[in-house]
Amino acid sequence: MQQKDLCGVILNGGGSTRMGTAKSSLALGSMTSLELITSTLSMVTDTIIVNQDEPLKEPYPVVADIYEDAGPLAGLHAVMKQRPATWVVMAACDTPFVSNEVYRHLIQEADDSVDAVIPVYEGRFHPTSGVYHIRILDKLESYLSQGGRKVRGLFDHIQIKELSTFPGIEQENLSMHFFNMNTPEEYALARDLFKNWKR
Repeated sequence: MQQKDLCGVILNGGGSTRMGTAKSSLALGSMTSLELITSTLSMVTDTIIVNQDEPLKEPYPVVADIYEDAGPLAGLHAVMKQRPATWVVMAACDTPFVSNEVYRHLIQEADDSVDAVIPVYEGRFHPTSGVYHIRILDKLESYLSQGGRKVRGLFDHIQIKELSTFPGIEQENLSMHFFNMNTPEEYALARDLFKNWKR
């Protein structure tokens, strides 16, 4: 798969109610969470979009949701609608330690037989770290227009590949990739983890 077929999207919505401040702007070392994620995604694709309502100081295009209060699916829909690419690679703003190794593995498993590749780690689905084909746009739009909001509900209408094995990727890198910080306590843990993080 060529880089030009990919678009990376960082979901930077949500209220951050548990954290009390915007998670994407939290500092880890000399970089913010958003900057860390974009730097990793840039190893996978040349095109990176930030999904949020407000303008951004950083030099990345911003796409706002079309459907309000519709969660991650609204972000995926908005990017596919306004800046289409063959495959969309997703990341959430509260996952600062995402791994280009994991994304490359997901992308390698993405082919014309599936609409999305969804990682499953320790028994849990991680749809906001998945890879989605542009062909789902019509079904996604229909699902959202009918009030659908749950990602798993969308999966009933598209062909997904669940990926629970990540050969050649160290366990530490996997646990870091799927780590998310939603509370001040988790942010404190992230700062500790960052000190020993091997990118």
